[in-house]
Amino acid sequence: MRRRSVSKADFGRYLERLFSKKLSERPSAVELEQRNILKGEQAASISRRNMEDARKMLLRKLSFRPTVQQLKDKQIIKFNDYVEVTEAEIYDRKADKPWTRLTPSEKALIRKELNDFKSNEMDVHEESKIFTRFHRP
Repeated sequence: MRRRSVSKADFGRYLERLFSKKLSERPSAVELEQRNILKGEQAASISRRNMEDARKMLLRKLSFRPTVQQLKDKQIIKFNDYVEVTEAEIYDRKADKPWTRLTPSEKALIRKELNDFKSNEMDVHEESKIFTRFHRP
């Protein structure tokens, strides 16, 4: 295979012709507006106004919080008359995460065992076997 020697200037002119042709094929802004792809200035201002109205309405709704009594009347919250307090033992609440200590070979062994189970032992309908997800080896 032979390579053709092309100067940078020739290549630049070629690209300029190619891009100017492609740019001339682009639809105009008016055509894009007619197809509802490009929004006009008026549509953009209406959209901004609608967004601002929605924001104001939501802020107004969030600023009016119901009282506890209103929530009780609507049976949204319920308080018990009696509170039971018991002693609890103090213990370490940090969870043990054994999967963080697995080596790559142990992970591969688990994936292999899971794939073997899925392919040999797991009952799957014949038409659904194509959807069974196997893990990378």
